[in-house]
Amino acid sequence: MPKVQGNKLIIENQTVFFKSSEDMSELDDESIDLIITSPPYNRGKTYSSDFGEFHNDSMEDSEYFSFLTEVWKECYRVAKKHAIFFLNIGDSANDQGKSEKVALSAEKASWIRLQDIIWIKTFLGRGHYTPTGGSRRLNNIWEHLYLFVKNKKDYEIDPKAIGIPYADKSNIGRYSDSDLRDAGNVWLIGYEKTTGATIKKGHEAPFPIGLPYRCINLVPNVKTVLDPFGGTCSTLAACLKLGVKGYAYEKYPRIKVIESRILEGKEYQESTESLIPHLELSIKLLVELTSKTYNELPKIKSKVEYNIYSILNEVLKNLNYSSPLKLSLEKRIKSFEHSLNSKRQQEKRYKQKKLTN
Repeated sequence: MPKVQGNKLIIENQTVFFKSSEDMSELDDESIDLIITSPPYNRGKTYSSDFGEFHNDSMEDSEYFSFLTEVWKECYRVAKKHAIFFLNIGDSANDQGKSEKVALSAEKASWIRLQDIIWIKTFLGRGHYTPTGGSRRLNNIWEHLYLFVKNKKDYEIDPKAIGIPYADKSNIGRYSDSDLRDAGNVWLIGYEKTTGATIKKGHEAPFPIGLPYRCINLVPNVKTVLDPFGGTCSTLAACLKLGVKGYAYEKYPRIKVIESRILEGKEYQESTESLIPHLELSIKLLVELTSKTYNELPKIKSKVEYNIYSILNEVLKNLNYSSPLKLSLEKRIKSFEHSLNSKRQQEKRYKQKKLTN
């Protein structure tokens, strides 16, 4: 059960401190494996807390970047030598370029910038964003997720831990033994809610749980995670789901909102987006197959057919489509894979026999 103890909230192995992360003296030096956060954007939004405090997020730029650097220094202190730091920040239509300055504020605190991951919040109707309502600019539908490390020699990531299937199945065996490849540095994770009122009653626009969930999975052997700007604590929701100890700092907490958000992590299920380039091909093939009367699908006769059928099977799986047609499809794929493996074994034995003679 959630428990408030003084200036902190404890939910199982998750702890939220109700204070500024400029001072994280509760955490020991070099005690954190992974940091994931999205700082206040300093664009005039007003934050309110259960304690009757209000914060107008409109500092002078020099004060804002100085404040962030102090927080990043504390993050650097508590980070282990192999620690990784994911910093999420986006530009608004009226404030282009601020994200780069925020990234530079982390570099001033000794963090080493490695890569910029692009988080796409909405695409072709998936996910949400806050419309600008104007007629001078296009809406921003993506944000930065900067990847920093404490030490270039000590960190490690596992790209295939968040990998996706090959589009071209013939690459299996050529680049990897499994149907899995690096998903790359452009992530489509639908934004769950949009911002509305001037006063953010408990931060209605948290980043989706899927963002920290993917970050944690990308880094091997994570035991401790920190979010110095907790907000609703989506990071800790992902930690709860993955059984990782999490810490967050939030100076302006809405405690019930935070409790609810963290506990959402127990029910969280990562959604798999359908591979858009394959939809047209798959639908076309599906129409062709269902327009004929088959007691069972025809045998797969070539690798080309195998690749096409495998793509269709993957799309149907992602769409949670279940039918006799899909069962027959899976049966034909497995049958072809079995015959292919048998052929490889025969070729292998033949080569060994030839070498022996």
